[in-house]
Amino acid sequence: MRQPGTSLARSALAATFGTAARLRHGRPLHPAGLVLDAHMRLHGAPRPWGTPFLDQAMELRGVARLSRSVGVPAPLPDILGIALRWEQQDGTVADLLLASTGRNRIGRRVLRPAGRWTGMYSSLFPYQVGERRLLLGALLHTPVSLPATFDALALAAEFGPVVLELLVAAPTGPWRLFGQVHLSAPARPDAERPMRFDPIRHPIQGLRPAGWLNEIRGAAYTAAQRVPDVPEKTVLHAGAAPHEPVAVTGSAHRAEPVTASSRRPR
Repeated sequence: MRQPGTSLARSALAATFGTAARLRHGRPLHPAGLVLDAHMRLHGAPRPWGTPFLDQAMELRGVARLSRSVGVPAPLPDILGIALRWEQQDGTVADLLLASTGRNRIGRRVLRPAGRWTGMYSSLFPYQVGERRLLLGALLHTPVSLPATFDALALAAEFGPVVLELLVAAPTGPWRLFGQVHLSAPARPDAERPMRFDPIRHPIQGLRPAGWLNEIRGAAYTAAQRVPDVPEKTVLHAGAAPHEPVAVTGSAHRAEPVTASSRRPR
């Protein structure tokens, strides 16, 4: 049964995000981002968790969106975000949202403004597998430290993949590597046609968003996404016409132009 305090927090945060979305024309946070191709290579964590995503070797393809949260001009530090979307083995779409944080047991739960893309990112909110809770994280590294500008990120992707090391940890346990994501060109901005991500509606197979904080977050996403900007799950493809959206679902291995017959009502 939902607690009264949780319901009140859900309503308050939903109202706040809805108002912010209207003021910012559809996106209360992360208003512009850079989209890259994402090739996920998972090898499994050293310690079994009881779900294929964390335990088994697999390759998945999708997209990644890197963004600055508030949108303050560089080089000022900002909360940095990495959003991943891929098609799962059962054909459904999964979203994973990560934000710049610290690495230790306390810092992984605290947002941290950063002036460089290189560094640590965490899911902040817990997931549950059976009776066990966990956090997901990623360490972004490049041969040289990468300033948190879209130009620097696009240039780095042109010269070779930007590597994310995928990590998993119990809430107070050490981070363990379970795979990598290679982010590669072509880099494309999405300010005019921003993607929408929602890890509550698009969960990772075998991982359940857990706890009252995820309940509150779900309400905030729903309120913000009621404010229209562009259709969800679209992104400009480097080879498409300037205003031709490309679907990234249906197949995580290729992007296909959206046609009138391929659009489905939600």
